Amino acid sequence: MFDLLIQKITRHVKNSLKNTPYSIVSLGPNCYPRTVLTRKKLIKQKSCGRLTMPFDFAYYHNAKFVTEFLENDFVDFFKDLHYSDFCKSFDSGEKINFSHEGYLKDTEKNKLVKIYENRIKNFRNELKKDNPILFLQILKDEDVDEDCKNTYSTLKKLCRKRKFAYVVVDCNDLVQPHKVPFEIYLTKMHLPKEDTDIFSSEFYNSEFGKIFEEKIANFVGNVIMKEFGYRIEKFL
Repeated sequence: MFDLLIQKITRHVKNSLKNTPYSIVSLGPNCYPRTVLTRKKLIKQKSCGRLTMPFDFAYYHNAKFVTEFLENDFVDFFKDLHYSDFCKSFDSGEKINFSHEGYLKDTEKNKLVKIYENRIKNFRNELKKDNPILFLQILKDEDVDEDCKNTYSTLKKLCRKRKFAYVVVDCNDLVQPHKVPFEIYLTKMHLPKEDTDIFSSEFYNSEFGKIFEEKIANFVGNVIMKEFGYRIEKFL
């Protein structure tokens, strides 16, 4: 047991000190991209120093809102923010649901605002770096739709001369390849059923779920090699 504890501490220290020559950032529109990146060890765990960003854990009701906040630097991000008795979490009605912060009471709106102000700050600081950056978005629901062309144009403005790649995993044939710029790294990965719950342990612990997420990790790794010239580095 003592040896296992030492191994765990050593692994934690190594992961905390390790940095990759590129950055990977989730563009949602929900928590799945961040979750997959962490589960496949492509990014650090929060406990090892990974900073959380605004698209990591919020649920965006439509992909176009991701583009909107990228484009306007999160203006009106907290507009219409209220506590939803139906969701038992804060919600902005049309645009965002904050179910991951469902532990907050209906009187703790200011706490949620502070949390996301920090996450927005983390995102802005990430954009100021010079190293190559990959943005990952995973699209599944028809209601959320897609906004890939506009998202790519906005990322291009934000990154300026910085090298970047925009990866889109389409799980439900939401994106028509001939309608998006060839610079977008689009891959189709179909789920067993349209209503597959990708967030359930039953899915991600299944043989199919493991293979599905490994394919996403491999695709991201191949893009990093092709665009940035680096082999993918994994955390322990």
